[in-house]
Amino acid sequence: MFMIIALGFVIGACLGSLSLCLATRALKHKSFWGRSYCLDCKQNLHWYDLFPVLSYIFLRGKCRYCSKPLSREYILVELLMGGLVAYLFFQQFTPNVIQALASVHDLASWPNTFLPAFLLSLVFKLFVLSILAAVFITDIKAGLIPDELTLPAALITVIYQVLIIVINIGLMTWGLAQSVLGKYLLPPHTNYIWVHSWVFMQPFLWTLLTTLIITLFFGGLIFITRGRGMGGGDLKLGVFLGLALGFPNAILALLLAFFLGSLVGTGLILIRKKHFGQTIPFGPFLALGSLCALFWGEKIIAWYISIN
Repeated sequence: MFMIIALGFVIGACLGSLSLCLATRALKHKSFWGRSYCLDCKQNLHWYDLFPVLSYIFLRGKCRYCSKPLSREYILVELLMGGLVAYLFFQQFTPNVIQALASVHDLASWPNTFLPAFLLSLVFKLFVLSILAAVFITDIKAGLIPDELTLPAALITVIYQVLIIVINIGLMTWGLAQSVLGKYLLPPHTNYIWVHSWVFMQPFLWTLLTTLIITLFFGGLIFITRGRGMGGGDLKLGVFLGLALGFPNAILALLLAFFLGSLVGTGLILIRKKHFGQTIPFGPFLALGSLCALFWGEKIIAWYISIN
């Protein structure tokens, strides 16, 4: 288990570096493609300059080529993302998953297990964490949630949701085809596959409905406040989160975001850092609420139901 958690930290640190790069380039409206370079001297960075955490430590927080100090946000984001992904791996790689991985000896046996769907889901969660980190950074630094982040993320999420449905239907079909009696449930003998495909499509339909509700909610807030209380970037982030988290986690993330935002806003007013009428970026609270829903959504909802 230690090796899995360590692997999660390494992957998370790499994703933290990537998220910071995406955030920086999105704010500058630069292409996400191309080599990394020093923001001061514009020198292209080599692979040995890009090791998360280690490069910062060995270079003593300075650029190798111009010796200008690097922002501490690099190592901070890498460490935080490393910790988050390490926890995600600890949470996801249960004894059952580890046992299933150990029992797989060849790829031909994978369709008989839950591992393909599990690994695809894990990769998607890493993707969601990376987008949340990038959005958190851009909204904190510039008060913006760039379309370059949220719109492609929403499209990728739709593709993922459809792919999950196709994989589940495919695995069901493959399993029936391997069975002596199951093959007679396949077309053209019966409509069994099409009837039971509805089971896999239901979560996606709930996700679309949840996304529509969130879109209308944010759109209403933007209309009522005339864009002063909520911006278009928040709406597009809400669309992404609705698609990525689905029902009920997306609703939970929204509620947590408003709760955290009200706490922080009240605190800032009390210490006179803000006054009534001023706005604070809402994207970071949406990111934090989504993080809580992603990690502990089921437990929070179960706890709430138990006390009512």
